[in-house]
Amino acid sequence: MLLSIGLACIAALGFGSAAIFARVGMQGLSPMPGTLISLVSSTLLAGTLALAFNFDEIIALPVVALAWLLGNGIVTYMGGRTQQYIAISLIGAARVTPIVGGAALFAALFAIAFTRFGVPGFDEQMTVMIGVGTVVVVLGLALTSGNFLRRSWGRDWRSVLGYGLALSSAACYGVATLSGRVLSNLFGSPLVMAAGSMFLAMLVLAPWYGPPAVAGVARSGKSGLFMFLSGLAAACAVMSLYFAITREGSNILVVTPIVSCFPLVTLLLARLFLRGGETVPKELVIGTLMAVGGVMLVVVGGII
Repeated sequence: MLLSIGLACIAALGFGSAAIFARVGMQGLSPMPGTLISLVSSTLLAGTLALAFNFDEIIALPVVALAWLLGNGIVTYMGGRTQQYIAISLIGAARVTPIVGGAALFAALFAIAFTRFGVPGFDEQMTVMIGVGTVVVVLGLALTSGNFLRRSWGRDWRSVLGYGLALSSAACYGVATLSGRVLSNLFGSPLVMAAGSMFLAMLVLAPWYGPPAVAGVARSGKSGLFMFLSGLAAACAVMSLYFAITREGSNILVVTPIVSCFPLVTLLLARLFLRGGETVPKELVIGTLMAVGGVMLVVVGGII
């Protein structure tokens, strides 16, 4: 369990930094071409590692596995990542990531439902401490964006659309967390599942957004570089998450709240590198303390 917790912390760092790189990159690129560029770099990293360490498993994959990987790629990248990046382009990374962090709540609810329905590979036990910790984490992350929500909600269609897409992205990531575990249990290494989903999603997006992506990189190489870095950070996060939730004895109800703290990383990096004379509101301080306290409850509840 301790190794799963460590991997969850790495995933949180990856997701948090990926959002900042994406925010900078989309200053010169549209969200969809930017998403494709990030997928290319994610696929290069995960695919290279999968070929190096799990080549035999890739060759042995049944045809039906490709359909499942495509579905997982659509949910994770064309659903989760695309909506997240569009939302970031509309209302900013600091406002989007706390809502996307709510994926922990979706994943926990889905995992409990799967356990109740007897889905193979799911035996999630919700203890009082894990339940309270998860709720505190989500409430704390929501509170970190309270000042932004109060000032921006309803001001224009960009705010409404941005927050709506962020919430939808959180739901997609919650589903993707569970599907990654199911696929790894059915077909093999989490590394292969992550790389395969990225690769197939990239193939779907490439015919539509490949030319705009190439043109965007030619026009703004710096923006393309940051989107490439965003993809690398996200790939590290996804691989760490998949390994965390598939280890023997791991508990999704413990792992996902820890990963959901990635908005704290985003907010810290935004404060350091995207400063524009911003002040630190009291909601941010209180929300951060709540989220950290909630994670501590979840970790203790998962160990004892």
